[in-house]
Amino acid sequence: MKIGNKKISVTQLIRLLVQITFFIFIPALFIQALNGVKQIYLAIVGQTFSSALLPQMVELIALIPLTIILGRFFCGWMCGFGSFTDFIYLISGKLFKRKFKVNQKMNAVLKYVKYALLAVLVVFAWSLNMTIFNSLSPWDVFGMTAIVGTVPDLNFVISNLLIAFIFFILIIIASVFVERFFCRYLCPMGAVFAITSKLRIGKIKKPTDKCGKCRICTNNCLMGIPLYEMEVVNSAECINCMKCISVCPRHNVSYTVAKKDVQPLIVSAVAVAVMTGTYYTTYSAMGLSGSNVSAAEQSQTTVVNQIYQDGTYEGSGTGFRGTTKVSVTIENDKITKITTVSYRDDKQYYDRAFSTVTKKIVSSQSTTVDSVSGATYSSKGIMAAVENALSQAKAALTASTQATSSAMLAQNTDAATTATDSATTATGTGTTTAGTTSAATGTTAATTATTATTAATAATTAPTTAAVATGQYKDGTYTGSGTGFKGGTGATKVSVVVAGGKITSVTTVSYKDDQQYYNRAFSTISKNIVSNQTASVDTVSGATYSSKGIIQAVAAALSTATN
Repeated sequence: MKIGNKKISVTQLIRLLVQITFFIFIPALFIQALNGVKQIYLAIVGQTFSSALLPQMVELIALIPLTIILGRFFCGWMCGFGSFTDFIYLISGKLFKRKFKVNQKMNAVLKYVKYALLAVLVVFAWSLNMTIFNSLSPWDVFGMTAIVGTVPDLNFVISNLLIAFIFFILIIIASVFVERFFCRYLCPMGAVFAITSKLRIGKIKKPTDKCGKCRICTNNCLMGIPLYEMEVVNSAECINCMKCISVCPRHNVSYTVAKKDVQPLIVSAVAVAVMTGTYYTTYSAMGLSGSNVSAAEQSQTTVVNQIYQDGTYEGSGTGFRGTTKVSVTIENDKITKITTVSYRDDKQYYDRAFSTVTKKIVSSQSTTVDSVSGATYSSKGIMAAVENALSQAKAALTASTQATSSAMLAQNTDAATTATDSATTATGTGTTTAGTTSAATGTTAATTATTATTAATAATTAPTTAAVATGQYKDGTYTGSGTGFKGGTGATKVSVVVAGGKITSVTTVSYKDDQQYYNRAFSTISKNIVSNQTASVDTVSGATYSSKGIIQAVAAALSTATN
């Protein structure tokens, strides 16, 4: 088959289509496989094996047996990052006619770098839990920027993953000149696959007695393996791309399983089908469908002091690719149900994070729970969204309590009159309508009546007793504006509700900033303003300008509410 002026085999055409499909739908599969290795290692070291680990090992369960039996088909056909570098090298080949080849001896030495990187991860990132490695991963940058159908948020990436972003750019540049640069020398998961593929029964065979001197197979090897020296390819670097089979002019290269020749397209199709089938079957079996957490799973802990107003509240947070929105139901002052409203993260990572994180939140009745390893950003987005919803539930309780207090104080005028009459009767006769009592009790009733009358008077002359205590704000709803990151003066507008002399809620009227930054800032700042009863709160790191706009807007609104 020909594409343009170049002939391409059916096997390579199918491989290209498989690469594109996996790149679009499961681009970061290799990251999750590496996370599975991490979970197994930590479980062995800490002797903490449990069924709770299984959802974080789905990819590894699907990939390792395949690699042990048939070899590194995943690397050659299904890895999103490997495909990404293939696309870069393909494009660069059209732009730069001269290809750069790494010296064979240097290539043999450099391939051990990935084993060293794997050791560094195991010792420093996994064993010692050095959090600095969380900001060094170019794979996270890949997940945020190189995904089909999304607009990369480079501001967020640079603000939070600057060093990782630099690494990512350097890898792209190196991939322009060296084919599969990352896979050959840097991929720690490639090191794991190389070790496990040593046991494979599927291998490429190339009888040297039938070879010429062309070395076409070696020149086309993605991993720089000196194939011309080998009769059977035992190298752990082989990723079963099958290019050597496709380009051999003598048809002298074949793929064998247990020493029997197998059509490369057939075994490749089997490998892809086994991997995807195992992955999605295991995925479904683990219950990682993002199902909602129900009241039956809530904590049995008794809550003494009420925290939330019963109801359903919607909150938002920033996930891996953008805004995550959830709905939180409160019943009897407990978090009983968390459902997803919308999200922009990859489904498999979001579902894994949602399934685990929401169960922990409901169980502990707190958003301070561990994130799911391998889905950290999705986890944090869910936690932030739940926290945002709970802040509204707290504000609603405050408003409800203040409203109830005001109503009760207003009713005390009648209560004061009744108490005064009772006190007068008690003083004269030493009795009450409930029965005989002492004159002293009557005096006490009179005192109570006086207090009630005073409280009733206060209810008509001041907003609430809380207002008297704080002396800050008048009840009502006030609007203010401030200058955010975009849109100029007055672009950020908020509405502030004051009840009982206190700030009870802050809501957004309009804004022009990027949604993810604004939401991140608003979630934290509005909560802090209500909690501290002042607009003098700290800005949110990474969303400073949006924070300042919100703070200015609230301050402007409160300036009109001050007594």
